[in-house]
Amino acid sequence: MKKFEEYYSKMKLYIPKNFDMREWAFVPLKNFPDFIMVRHISFSNPEELRDFILSNIPAHAYFSSAYYLKPSADMDEKEWRGADLIFDIDYDHLPTKSLDSAKREVFKLVKILENDFGIDSKDIEICFSGNRGYHVHVYDERFRNLGTMERREIVDYLTLRGFKLRGTQFERVCKLIYRYLLNAFKDGRIEKMVDEKAREILRTNLKEIKNGNLNIIPQPLRDELLDKCLRRLAVYVDPPVTADVKRLMRLPNSIHGKTGLKVVLVDLDELEGFDPKVDALAFGDDAVKVRILKRVRVELGGERYILGKGKHVLPEYVAIFLMCRGVALYGH
Repeated sequence: MKKFEEYYSKMKLYIPKNFDMREWAFVPLKNFPDFIMVRHISFSNPEELRDFILSNIPAHAYFSSAYYLKPSADMDEKEWRGADLIFDIDYDHLPTKSLDSAKREVFKLVKILENDFGIDSKDIEICFSGNRGYHVHVYDERFRNLGTMERREIVDYLTLRGFKLRGTQFERVCKLIYRYLLNAFKDGRIEKMVDEKAREILRTNLKEIKNGNLNIIPQPLRDELLDKCLRRLAVYVDPPVTADVKRLMRLPNSIHGKTGLKVVLVDLDELEGFDPKVDALAFGDDAVKVRILKRVRVELGGERYILGKGKHVLPEYVAIFLMCRGVALYGH
């Protein structure tokens, strides 16, 4: 509790746009490990928010993606006035379950948001969630009044669900197939993919594929390439999060109570080098005595730890991470 208090007393307070129209919600640290949410809260100014946080140290802190006329009222009385467009990329939902894979999905998502939806980069915020992935928050007002169905259509577009052989989705697929076959010719793999006659047809008409003519590709290979390219181009966002017009978002710079890591805003041009296991540490490296309840592996601060049951002395940030995970107790 004391370390969380120290952190929040120095935390740079993040203030979202239209601050006073947001609902706020908190899970008090005093109830840990129980997850008891206190919500339907609003603040008229940032000082009120800071005072509340310091008086009620949170394990988790949230604000709504939605805008309300009465944000502190019960849900059916809030009077919804739109919501930001949000995306959640969690590595648990990815074919390759890693934070690096989640980062690659963020790059794919932002590129499509900018190129296909015309969203200015200044209206896009990227945030490490403090746990398994990233949140992408779009402030572009053109999307604010979209309902659940329209937001699901955006998800379908990103995930290539219901893919059709037309439009910008199809253009992306054709360009990727073209590059794949071009490289296959260069490195000789094409000889194992199709017979000599088909190779010659493809070689002569390769640019037609780039322009949308996939019929020159033999069907078995065409089906294989379509499947491969669709899986590569699809963006693995969490559909219910984007479709929800009243979603609660984690407050940037707050602490994720299940990890003890910071929720960190990351500029797009710094995302490639961002390492959550180093750059999202909220606590120091003072030695802390803990009792490990079961064998555990953890990588934090550039170090790997393999810890058996029993007494250990660990850096503060590792000890707090394990206590938040419920696999360690403070002291010996």
